[in-house]
Amino acid sequence: MGERLYVGIDLGTYQSTIASSKGSLDTIETVVGRPKDPVARNFLGKDVLFGNDALKNKLACNLYRPMAAGVAQDDEANLAAAKAFVSHLIETVDPEEYDEVFGVICSPSHVSFTDKSNLVATLRGQVNAIMVVTEPFATAYGIGEIASSIVVDIGAGTTDIARLYGVFPTDEDQVTINEAGDWIDLQLMELVKKKYTGAQVTKDMVRKWKEEFSYVNGEDREQMIELSVEGKKQVVDIGDLIKAACTMIINKVGNAIKSIVASADPEYQPVLRNNIILSGGGSLIDGIADAVANEIADIGDVTVTCVDEPIDKVALGALALAQDMPDEQYTAIN
Repeated sequence: MGERLYVGIDLGTYQSTIASSKGSLDTIETVVGRPKDPVARNFLGKDVLFGNDALKNKLACNLYRPMAAGVAQDDEANLAAAKAFVSHLIETVDPEEYDEVFGVICSPSHVSFTDKSNLVATLRGQVNAIMVVTEPFATAYGIGEIASSIVVDIGAGTTDIARLYGVFPTDEDQVTINEAGDWIDLQLMELVKKKYTGAQVTKDMVRKWKEEFSYVNGEDREQMIELSVEGKKQVVDIGDLIKAACTMIINKVGNAIKSIVASADPEYQPVLRNNIILSGGGSLIDGIADAVANEIADIGDVTVTCVDEPIDKVALGALALAQDMPDEQYTAIN
């Protein structure tokens, strides 16, 4: 058998990460830009741009975020953008140096047959064989917590929760909710516009504020930012608004965790309650583990922790799984 490259891929709504068996680890914003007209094409010198390159030139491009809620959107333009993005992502690991590429790709916990088919379609021609697993399972596998744990992956498009017993989780062991990082961004945008009438705010602006300043619990923190209000510069404090927006998701996540615990084998419920692990970008919100623990304290004693370096954990777990699984677990997609 020729030399094989294994890859673990976390295709996210906002950013995507690929880990490979050659030791590389790369993260790119999940955005594709195509020049708006011939002038833009000549100016940019490219037919397609990816990640930060696309964002820096967004006024000259038609931008696509093709992985809505962590799956390829089901329309021709976004499917083409998704395939182009995945091709670019895989090129970062130099697959042409290997005879074959086997990949594990991660999806939200509950996706339709069409969604899974679209995910596979984006990889056709890029890898030789594929396995699709859920994001919380990949995280758990990578950190050695696949037995008697609940993993909560708070991403951009979805929050995915899985209870784990040392085997591949079933559909009944998992739940997906749409309240996640993008949802927090929308709440923050509405709060800013309500407090500062006439404020000109974009999704990218509020996302950056959230990522830099996010917190829950404790006293309000002063967070001064520069706003344009009807074209005029204003420096305002949005610390209380960031706290309020981030706090809104705690009840949503708490209720989902409670449902996963309640439907578990009662003998395992105490163990599961005391091994709840938060991952994904949302786990970087300062104070979120304590806030979630307080939210679900009425179900009994609980222990909630956050993984270290959560942005990389899904892809690294997927890579570990890719290397450990026998060939019969894969689906050939040549």
